[in-house]
Amino acid sequence: MLLKHRTQDNVDIVELGGRLVMADAAQARSELLAVVRRGTGRLVVDLSDVGFVDSSGLSVLIAAFKAIEERSGKMVLAGLSPEIQALVELTRLNEIFLVFADAERAVEYLVSTE
Repeated sequence: MLLKHRTQDNVDIVELGGRLVMADAAQARSELLAVVRRGTGRLVVDLSDVGFVDSSGLSVLIAAFKAIEERSGKMVLAGLSPEIQALVELTRLNEIFLVFADAERAVEYLVSTE
Protein backbone atom coordinates (compact mmCIF):
# COMPACT_ATOMS: atom_id res chain seq x y z
CA MET A 1 0.00 0.00 0.00
CA LEU A 2 1.48 3.27 -1.14
CA LEU A 3 0.21 6.42 0.52
CA LYS A 4 1.16 9.91 -0.67
CA HIS A 5 -0.11 13.12 0.88
CA ARG A 6 -0.19 16.58 -0.62
CA THR A 7 -2.18 19.76 -0.14
CA GLN A 8 -3.80 21.78 -2.90
CA ASP A 9 -5.99 24.87 -2.34
CA ASN A 10 -6.15 24.07 1.38
CA VAL A 11 -7.49 20.58 0.65
CA ASP A 12 -5.63 17.44 1.74
CA ILE A 13 -5.22 14.87 -1.03
CA VAL A 14 -4.19 11.35 -0.11
CA GLU A 15 -3.21 9.17 -3.03
CA LEU A 16 -3.40 5.44 -2.36
CA GLY A 17 -1.84 2.85 -4.60
CA GLY A 18 -1.64 -0.90 -4.90
CA ARG A 19 -4.17 -2.95 -2.98
CA LEU A 20 -6.20 -1.76 -0.01
CA VAL A 21 -6.55 -5.10 1.77
CA MET A 22 -6.43 -6.62 5.25
CA ALA A 23 -2.65 -6.99 5.23
CA ASP A 24 -2.24 -3.22 4.77
CA ALA A 25 -5.36 -1.96 6.53
CA ALA A 26 -3.82 -1.16 9.94
CA GLN A 27 -1.00 0.91 8.44
CA ALA A 28 -3.28 2.64 5.92
CA ARG A 29 -5.80 3.45 8.69
CA SER A 30 -3.08 4.86 10.92
CA GLU A 31 -1.59 7.05 8.19
CA LEU A 32 -4.96 8.26 6.93
CA LEU A 33 -6.14 9.13 10.43
CA ALA A 34 -2.89 11.05 11.00
CA VAL A 35 -3.66 13.15 7.91
CA VAL A 36 -7.18 13.78 9.24
CA ARG A 37 -5.85 14.82 12.68
CA ARG A 38 -3.33 17.34 11.40
CA GLY A 39 -5.10 18.22 8.16
CA THR A 40 -7.29 20.98 6.81
CA GLY A 41 -10.64 19.31 7.49
CA ARG A 42 -11.20 18.74 3.78
CA LEU A 43 -9.94 15.45 2.37
CA VAL A 44 -9.84 13.80 -1.04
CA VAL A 45 -8.91 10.12 -1.05
CA ASP A 46 -7.65 9.39 -4.55
CA LEU A 47 -7.99 5.70 -5.41
CA SER A 48 -6.99 5.97 -9.06
CA ASP A 49 -3.89 3.80 -8.49
CA VAL A 50 -5.67 1.21 -6.33
CA GLY A 51 -6.30 -2.07 -8.08
CA PHE A 52 -8.30 -3.90 -5.43
CA VAL A 53 -10.18 -3.16 -2.20
CA ASP A 54 -11.53 -5.72 0.26
CA SER A 55 -13.82 -5.25 3.26
CA SER A 56 -10.87 -4.27 5.46
CA GLY A 57 -9.96 -1.60 2.95
CA LEU A 58 -13.51 -0.27 3.02
CA SER A 59 -13.29 -0.11 6.82
CA VAL A 60 -10.21 2.13 6.48
CA LEU A 61 -12.22 4.57 4.36
CA ILE A 62 -15.12 4.48 6.82
CA ALA A 63 -12.80 5.14 9.77
CA ALA A 64 -11.35 8.18 8.02
CA PHE A 65 -14.84 9.42 7.15
CA LYS A 66 -15.98 9.13 10.76
CA ALA A 67 -12.85 10.88 12.03
CA ILE A 68 -13.21 13.81 9.65
CA GLU A 69 -16.92 14.14 10.41
CA GLU A 70 -16.06 14.45 14.11
CA ARG A 71 -14.03 17.52 13.11
CA SER A 72 -16.99 18.84 11.07
CA GLY A 73 -14.91 18.25 7.95
CA LYS A 74 -15.65 16.70 4.57
CA MET A 75 -14.17 13.70 2.82
CA VAL A 76 -14.77 12.58 -0.75
CA LEU A 77 -13.43 9.81 -2.96
CA ALA A 78 -11.90 10.17 -6.41
CA GLY A 79 -10.62 8.02 -9.24
CA LEU A 80 -12.47 4.78 -8.53
CA SER A 81 -11.99 1.99 -11.04
CA PRO A 82 -15.20 0.39 -12.34
CA GLU A 83 -14.64 -2.58 -10.00
CA ILE A 84 -14.13 -0.42 -6.91
CA GLN A 85 -17.08 1.79 -7.92
CA ALA A 86 -19.22 -1.36 -8.15
CA LEU A 87 -18.06 -2.45 -4.67
CA VAL A 88 -18.87 0.98 -3.22
CA GLU A 89 -22.35 0.80 -4.77
CA LEU A 90 -22.90 -2.82 -3.69
CA THR A 91 -22.11 -1.92 -0.08
CA ARG A 92 -24.16 1.30 -0.40
CA LEU A 93 -21.19 3.41 0.63
CA ASN A 94 -22.09 5.67 -2.28
CA GLU A 95 -24.84 6.93 0.04
CA ILE A 96 -22.23 8.46 2.39
CA PHE A 97 -19.30 9.15 0.06
CA LEU A 98 -19.41 11.63 -2.78
CA VAL A 99 -17.39 10.16 -5.65
CA PHE A 100 -15.59 12.17 -8.32
CA ALA A 101 -13.91 11.10 -11.53
CA ASP A 102 -10.56 12.57 -10.47
CA ALA A 103 -8.86 14.43 -7.64
CA GLU A 104 -9.00 17.79 -9.45
CA ARG A 105 -12.80 17.72 -9.65
CA ALA A 106 -13.00 16.62 -6.03
CA VAL A 107 -10.79 19.53 -4.94
CA GLU A 108 -12.91 21.96 -6.97
CA TYR A 109 -16.01 20.68 -5.17
CA LEU A 110 -14.49 20.99 -1.70
CA VAL A 111 -13.17 24.47 -2.42
CA SER A 112 -16.57 25.59 -3.73
CA THR A 113 -18.39 24.34 -0.62
CA GLU A 114 -16.07 26.11 1.81
